[in-house]
Amino acid sequence: MRNGILGGIAVVLFISATFTNLKPMDLIRDTYKRALKESDSVKKLKSLTKDKSDAQSIAFYAMALAFEARETSWVPTKLSLANDAYEQLNKAVTANPKNFEIRYLRFSFSCEVPSMLGLNDHLAEDKKFLLENAKTGEYLADIMKKYFQKSSCLSESEKRLINTRL
Repeated sequence: MRNGILGGIAVVLFISATFTNLKPMDLIRDTYKRALKESDSVKKLKSLTKDKSDAQSIAFYAMALAFEARETSWVPTKLSLANDAYEQLNKAVTANPKNFEIRYLRFSFSCEVPSMLGLNDHLAEDKKFLLENAKTGEYLADIMKKYFQKSSCLSESEKRLINTRL
């Protein structure tokens, strides 16, 4: 009886995985989108990316750290998490400097932190890269367009340019 139940559970999980057909990076991106607004999703994003070594996972792990920094009110923890996030974003960009998504994540992080923290050394470089390399079909284009539209780090003409390319 127990083997029948366990077998049934395995079949349900297999069918569920087949129909959802989410690749690991798609799941990470989906969780990132939810973590932008939901604190419960931040922990999930961190757990999905913590032990991965590919550049994109490192960048999304960095964003989980940034979201944790956003949510804490304890200043030393906030600063430590922000520094860790920036270090991880730089690591991800070094590993894959031509990845638009990774450069977007570092740009959006750097644009939002106060300049006095010194965590936006690459802002101009990332902005130039994003403006020159934006193209239709980016995975996070919907999120990117919304962000670019409200970004204080882009001029109105730059906002129009990048949003027409995404």
